[in-house]
Amino acid sequence: MLSAPPVPGLRPGDAIPHRAWLLGEGNPNDLNAFLYEHGWSWVIDADGGLHAASPCTRVYLGYQPDNPNVDTWIIALSGTARQDGWRAGFNRHTPVEIVLAALHALVEHPGR
Repeated sequence: MLSAPPVPGLRPGDAIPHRAWLLGEGNPNDLNAFLYEHGWSWVIDADGGLHAASPCTRVYLGYQPDNPNVDTWIIALSGTARQDGWRAGFNRHTPVEIVLAALHALVEHPGR
C-alpha cells in the first residue's frame, strides 16, 4: 500500500494551501530595475532586442522577443583561457522571474 508523505503543519483532513505557480512569460520590463541597480549597460537593437552586459563585461543578457530562430532569452558567461564559457537559453514561455533568478545567482556568486 502506498501513502502520500505527510505535509508539515497539516493534519489529516486539512485543506492543502493553494500554491501560485509562475505561468506565462511575465513582464520583461521587470528586469530594468535589476540592470540599473547592478550597473549593467544595455542597448536596444533595430529589431527591438535587448543586449546587456554586466559591469565586468563577463555576463551577457540577450532578449529577442520577435526572432523565432533564436532563444527568446540568452544568458552567457564568457570563458577564460582556462575555463570554458557557459550559456543558458530560455524560450518565450519562460517566466521572467526565472531569468531574473539566474541573473541574481550570477551576481551574488561571481566566482563560481
